[in-house]
Amino acid sequence: MGSLPIIAAFYEQIDVFMLVLVRTLAFFIILPIVSGMSIPMIVRINVSVIIGAAIFSSGLVSEAVYAPTIGGFTMMVVMEFAAGFMLGYMVFFVFSIILFVGHILDFMMGFAMVNMVDPLLQIQVPIVGNFFFMAVMALMIVTGGLANFIEAFVASFMVLPLGAANILDNQDIAVFVVGQMTAFLIIGVQIALPIMGALTVINVALGIMVKASPQMNVFVIGMPLKILVGLFLLMPTMAGPLGSIYNSLFEHALYALTEMIWGLRPYEW
Repeated sequence: MGSLPIIAAFYEQIDVFMLVLVRTLAFFIILPIVSGMSIPMIVRINVSVIIGAAIFSSGLVSEAVYAPTIGGFTMMVVMEFAAGFMLGYMVFFVFSIILFVGHILDFMMGFAMVNMVDPLLQIQVPIVGNFFFMAVMALMIVTGGLANFIEAFVASFMVLPLGAANILDNQDIAVFVVGQMTAFLIIGVQIALPIMGALTVINVALGIMVKASPQMNVFVIGMPLKILVGLFLLMPTMAGPLGSIYNSLFEHALYALTEMIWGLRPYEW
Protein backbone atom coordinates (compact mmCIF):
# COMPACT_ATOMS: atom_id res chain seq x y z
CA MET A 1 0.00 0.00 0.00
CA GLY A 2 2.86 2.38 0.75
CA SER A 3 4.14 2.19 -2.80
CA LEU A 4 0.83 3.06 -4.44
CA PRO A 5 1.13 6.84 -3.90
CA ILE A 6 4.64 6.76 -5.40
CA ILE A 7 3.43 4.83 -8.45
CA ALA A 8 0.46 7.17 -8.85
CA ALA A 9 2.73 10.23 -8.64
CA PHE A 10 5.05 8.71 -11.24
CA TYR A 11 2.23 8.13 -13.71
CA GLU A 12 1.04 11.68 -13.19
CA GLN A 13 4.46 12.85 -14.40
CA ILE A 14 5.10 10.19 -16.99
CA ASP A 15 5.33 12.86 -19.68
CA VAL A 16 8.13 14.60 -17.78
CA PHE A 17 10.03 11.33 -17.44
CA MET A 18 9.67 10.61 -21.16
CA LEU A 19 11.06 14.04 -22.06
CA VAL A 20 14.01 13.56 -19.71
CA LEU A 21 14.64 10.15 -21.26
CA VAL A 22 14.52 11.58 -24.80
CA ARG A 23 17.14 14.23 -24.01
CA THR A 24 19.32 11.63 -22.26
CA LEU A 25 19.08 9.15 -25.14
CA ALA A 26 19.95 11.85 -27.66
CA PHE A 27 23.00 12.85 -25.62
CA PHE A 28 24.33 9.28 -25.42
CA ILE A 29 23.70 8.62 -29.11
CA ILE A 30 26.66 10.82 -30.06
CA LEU A 31 28.75 10.96 -26.85
CA PRO A 32 32.19 9.38 -27.43
CA ILE A 33 32.77 5.87 -26.03
CA VAL A 34 29.12 5.33 -25.01
CA SER A 35 27.88 5.82 -28.58
CA GLY A 36 30.24 3.20 -30.02
CA MET A 37 28.61 0.43 -32.05
CA SER A 38 30.71 -2.09 -30.13
CA ILE A 39 28.44 -1.45 -27.15
CA PRO A 40 25.14 -3.35 -27.55
CA MET A 41 22.10 -1.16 -28.11
CA ILE A 42 20.28 -2.70 -25.16
CA VAL A 43 23.16 -1.68 -22.88
CA ARG A 44 23.09 1.91 -24.12
CA ILE A 45 19.31 2.09 -23.69
CA ASN A 46 19.53 0.68 -20.15
CA VAL A 47 22.25 3.16 -19.21
CA SER A 48 20.16 6.03 -20.59
CA VAL A 49 17.07 4.84 -18.71
CA ILE A 50 18.99 4.53 -15.42
CA ILE A 51 20.56 7.98 -15.76
CA GLY A 52 17.26 9.47 -16.91
CA ALA A 53 15.45 7.96 -13.92
CA ALA A 54 18.12 9.32 -11.57
CA ILE A 55 17.74 12.80 -13.08
CA PHE A 56 13.94 12.59 -12.89
CA SER A 57 13.99 11.60 -9.22
CA SER A 58 16.69 14.11 -8.23
CA GLY A 59 14.40 17.13 -8.20
CA LEU A 60 16.39 18.96 -10.88
CA VAL A 61 13.60 18.70 -13.46
CA SER A 62 10.80 21.24 -13.53
CA GLU A 63 7.31 20.68 -14.88
CA ALA A 64 6.96 20.54 -18.66
CA VAL A 65 4.71 23.23 -20.12
CA TYR A 66 3.25 22.46 -23.54
CA ALA A 67 -0.03 22.43 -25.39
CA PRO A 68 -2.07 19.45 -24.11
CA THR A 69 -2.29 17.84 -27.54
CA ILE A 70 -0.41 15.17 -29.43
CA GLY A 71 1.17 17.82 -31.61
CA GLY A 72 2.30 19.84 -28.59
CA PHE A 73 3.91 16.84 -26.92
CA THR A 74 5.53 15.75 -30.20
CA MET A 75 7.08 19.20 -30.56
CA MET A 76 8.47 18.93 -27.03
CA VAL A 77 9.98 15.53 -27.84
CA VAL A 78 11.65 16.93 -30.97
CA MET A 79 13.04 19.93 -29.06
CA GLU A 80 14.42 17.77 -26.25
CA PHE A 81 16.00 15.34 -28.72
CA ALA A 82 17.62 18.23 -30.59
CA ALA A 83 18.91 19.78 -27.35
CA GLY A 84 20.43 16.50 -26.11
CA PHE A 85 21.97 15.71 -29.49
CA MET A 86 23.56 19.17 -29.77
CA LEU A 87 25.11 18.83 -26.31
CA GLY A 88 26.57 15.42 -27.09
CA TYR A 89 27.75 16.49 -30.52
CA MET A 90 29.88 19.31 -29.09
CA VAL A 91 31.90 16.75 -27.12
CA PHE A 92 32.23 14.46 -30.14
CA PHE A 93 33.14 17.40 -32.39
CA VAL A 94 36.09 18.43 -30.23
CA PHE A 95 37.50 14.92 -29.89
CA SER A 96 37.11 14.28 -33.62
CA ILE A 97 40.04 16.68 -34.01
CA ILE A 98 42.18 13.57 -33.47
CA LEU A 99 40.68 11.99 -36.60
CA PHE A 100 41.35 15.20 -38.53
CA VAL A 101 44.98 15.09 -37.41
CA GLY A 102 45.13 11.45 -38.48
CA HIS A 103 43.92 12.34 -41.96
CA ILE A 104 46.66 14.94 -42.30
CA LEU A 105 49.42 12.64 -41.06
CA ASP A 106 48.20 9.69 -43.14
CA PHE A 107 48.29 11.87 -46.24
CA MET A 108 51.80 13.06 -45.44
CA MET A 109 53.08 9.58 -44.58
CA GLY A 110 51.46 7.80 -47.51
CA PHE A 111 48.70 5.98 -45.60
CA ALA A 112 45.88 7.97 -47.22
CA MET A 113 44.83 5.03 -49.40
CA VAL A 114 44.69 2.59 -46.48
CA ASN A 115 41.77 3.34 -44.18
CA MET A 116 40.12 1.05 -41.66
CA VAL A 117 36.71 0.70 -40.03
CA ASP A 118 36.55 2.18 -36.54
CA PRO A 119 34.84 -0.39 -34.25
CA LEU A 120 33.37 2.44 -32.15
CA LEU A 121 32.14 4.77 -34.89
CA GLN A 122 31.60 2.22 -37.68
CA ILE A 123 33.04 4.61 -40.28
CA GLN A 124 36.15 4.66 -42.45
CA VAL A 125 38.91 6.37 -40.47
CA PRO A 126 42.65 6.89 -41.04
CA ILE A 127 45.04 4.40 -39.44
CA VAL A 128 46.98 6.98 -37.43
CA GLY A 129 43.82 8.89 -36.51
CA ASN A 130 42.08 5.76 -35.26
CA PHE A 131 45.15 4.80 -33.21
CA PHE A 132 45.25 8.22 -31.54
CA PHE A 133 41.46 8.30 -31.09
CA MET A 134 41.42 4.95 -29.29
CA ALA A 135 44.29 6.09 -27.06
CA VAL A 136 42.47 9.33 -26.19
CA MET A 137 39.25 7.42 -25.43
CA ALA A 138 41.20 5.15 -23.09
CA LEU A 139 42.58 8.22 -21.30
CA MET A 140 39.06 9.60 -21.00
CA ILE A 141 37.94 6.45 -19.18
CA VAL A 142 41.00 6.23 -16.93
CA THR A 143 40.94 9.91 -15.89
CA GLY A 144 37.18 10.05 -15.29
CA GLY A 145 36.55 12.49 -18.12
CA LEU A 146 33.41 10.65 -19.20
CA ALA A 147 31.92 11.16 -15.74
CA ASN A 148 32.64 14.90 -15.97
CA PHE A 149 30.72 15.16 -19.23
CA ILE A 150 27.78 13.26 -17.73
CA GLU A 151 27.79 15.57 -14.70
CA ALA A 152 27.71 18.61 -16.97
CA PHE A 153 24.80 17.07 -18.88
CA VAL A 154 22.88 16.43 -15.67
CA ALA A 155 23.44 20.07 -14.67
CA SER A 156 21.91 21.14 -18.00
CA PHE A 157 18.44 20.39 -16.60
CA MET A 158 18.90 23.22 -14.10
CA VAL A 159 19.92 25.70 -16.79
CA LEU A 160 17.65 24.39 -19.55
CA PRO A 161 14.23 23.35 -18.22
CA LEU A 162 12.22 20.99 -20.37
CA GLY A 163 11.08 22.72 -23.55
CA ALA A 164 13.05 25.90 -22.81
CA ALA A 165 15.97 25.37 -25.20
CA ASN A 166 16.23 28.11 -27.80
CA ILE A 167 17.30 26.27 -30.95
CA LEU A 168 15.61 27.62 -34.05
CA ASP A 169 16.49 31.33 -33.98
CA ASN A 170 19.55 31.32 -31.76
CA GLN A 171 22.17 33.47 -33.47
CA ASP A 172 24.59 33.20 -30.55
CA ILE A 173 24.78 29.43 -30.97
CA ALA A 174 25.40 29.80 -34.71
CA VAL A 175 28.29 32.19 -34.05
CA PHE A 176 29.66 29.89 -31.36
CA VAL A 177 29.57 26.83 -33.65
CA VAL A 178 31.39 28.72 -36.41
CA GLY A 179 34.02 29.76 -33.88
CA GLN A 180 34.43 26.15 -32.79
CA MET A 181 34.98 25.11 -36.41
CA THR A 182 37.77 27.66 -36.69
CA ALA A 183 39.31 26.45 -33.43
CA PHE A 184 38.96 22.87 -34.75
CA LEU A 185 41.22 23.63 -37.70
CA ILE A 186 43.75 25.61 -35.63
CA ILE A 187 44.10 22.96 -32.91
CA GLY A 188 44.34 20.14 -35.46
CA VAL A 189 47.11 21.84 -37.40
CA GLN A 190 48.97 22.67 -34.17
CA ILE A 191 48.94 19.01 -33.12
CA ALA A 192 50.08 17.74 -36.52
CA LEU A 193 52.53 20.56 -37.28
CA PRO A 194 55.75 19.01 -35.84
CA ILE A 195 55.40 15.81 -37.84
CA MET A 196 54.08 17.71 -40.87
CA GLY A 197 57.18 19.92 -40.81
CA ALA A 198 59.56 16.96 -40.71
CA LEU A 199 57.77 15.17 -43.55
CA THR A 200 57.70 18.37 -45.60
CA VAL A 201 61.47 18.64 -45.26
CA ILE A 202 61.78 15.05 -46.52
CA ASN A 203 59.56 15.84 -49.52
CA VAL A 204 61.70 18.85 -50.37
CA ALA A 205 64.88 16.79 -50.02
CA LEU A 206 63.45 14.08 -52.28
CA GLY A 207 62.52 16.71 -54.86
CA ILE A 208 66.08 18.03 -54.87
CA MET A 209 67.44 14.49 -55.20
CA VAL A 210 65.17 13.81 -58.19
CA LYS A 211 66.41 16.96 -59.90
CA ALA A 212 70.00 16.00 -59.19
CA SER A 213 69.52 12.37 -60.25
CA PRO A 214 66.53 12.00 -62.63
CA GLN A 215 67.02 8.25 -63.01
CA MET A 216 66.30 7.67 -59.32
CA ASN A 217 62.90 6.13 -58.57
CA VAL A 218 61.55 8.52 -55.95
CA PHE A 219 58.55 6.34 -55.12
CA VAL A 220 60.70 3.35 -54.20
CA ILE A 221 62.80 5.45 -51.83
CA GLY A 222 60.37 8.16 -50.76
CA MET A 223 57.39 6.12 -49.58
CA PRO A 224 59.26 3.80 -47.18
CA LEU A 225 61.36 6.73 -45.95
CA LYS A 226 58.33 8.88 -45.10
CA ILE A 227 56.60 5.97 -43.37
CA LEU A 228 59.73 5.18 -41.34
CA VAL A 229 60.28 8.80 -40.30
CA GLY A 230 56.59 9.29 -39.55
CA LEU A 231 56.40 6.24 -37.30
CA PHE A 232 59.67 7.23 -35.62
CA LEU A 233 58.23 10.67 -34.81
CA LEU A 234 54.94 9.19 -33.58
CA MET A 235 56.71 7.15 -30.89
CA PRO A 236 57.76 10.13 -28.72
CA THR A 237 54.34 11.67 -29.30
CA MET A 238 52.65 8.64 -27.75
CA ALA A 239 55.18 8.51 -24.89
CA GLY A 240 54.93 12.16 -23.83
CA PRO A 241 52.70 14.80 -25.43
CA LEU A 242 49.63 12.54 -25.75
CA GLY A 243 48.62 13.30 -22.16
CA SER A 244 48.92 17.03 -22.78
CA ILE A 245 46.94 16.70 -26.02
CA TYR A 246 44.18 14.84 -24.17
CA ASN A 247 44.08 17.42 -21.37
CA SER A 248 43.79 20.22 -23.90
CA LEU A 249 41.00 18.46 -25.80
CA PHE A 250 39.17 17.57 -22.59
CA GLU A 251 39.24 21.15 -21.30
CA HIS A 252 38.11 22.47 -24.67
CA ALA A 253 35.31 19.90 -24.93
CA LEU A 254 34.06 20.64 -21.40
CA TYR A 255 34.17 24.37 -22.18
CA ALA A 256 32.27 23.83 -25.45
CA LEU A 257 29.64 21.70 -23.69
CA THR A 258 29.17 24.30 -20.94
CA GLU A 259 28.93 27.16 -23.43
CA MET A 260 26.40 25.22 -25.48
CA ILE A 261 24.26 24.63 -22.39
CA TRP A 262 24.25 28.31 -21.45
CA GLY A 263 23.90 29.38 -25.08
CA LEU A 264 20.67 27.41 -25.52
CA ARG A 265 18.94 29.38 -22.77
CA PRO A 266 15.92 31.45 -23.82
CA TYR A 267 16.73 35.10 -24.54
CA GLU A 268 14.50 36.35 -21.74
CA TRP A 269 16.68 34.67 -19.11
